[in-house]
Amino acid sequence: MSTGTIVTPSWENSDMENIFEFKPVLTKPIERDFGRVPSRKVGNPDTNDARQVASRDLVYVWRRILVGLALICVGALFWTVLSLVVGVGEKEVGADLSSTAPREIYIVAPGDTLWSIATAIDSDGDPRDTVDRLAQLNGGSSIYVGQRLVLNS
Repeated sequence: MSTGTIVTPSWENSDMENIFEFKPVLTKPIERDFGRVPSRKVGNPDTNDARQVASRDLVYVWRRILVGLALICVGALFWTVLSLVVGVGEKEVGADLSSTAPREIYIVAPGDTLWSIATAIDSDGDPRDTVDRLAQLNGGSSIYVGQRLVLNS
């Protein structure tokens, strides 16, 4: 067994009776600036701070724009893949050109509208019903040059 002396530091014995009392060390609040990086000041400190803040804000704006564009591209790619897998947009639009389809077909020329085509093929004078029938037979009312339109059912 060793015999030695126990030495207690002086700061432990200084205030042992009031050790459990709360004594705040700070008398005024700490002001912290969490967003700034300490920098070396050259010239007018106010203009340097303003320039640094402006340049930092500009960098963040560009980063946000680039991230936004990247997210838009990823979303468009995701939508394209999803539409190909699910089969969105596979509905055929236009005339039915199968072998069982009726054979009276009109090829749309430049300047043609459903109204002008209906007035040319309609004999009773009011083409509104014919325009509706043509739109229904051909998958909608929009037409393009060279499109083959079914005229009768």
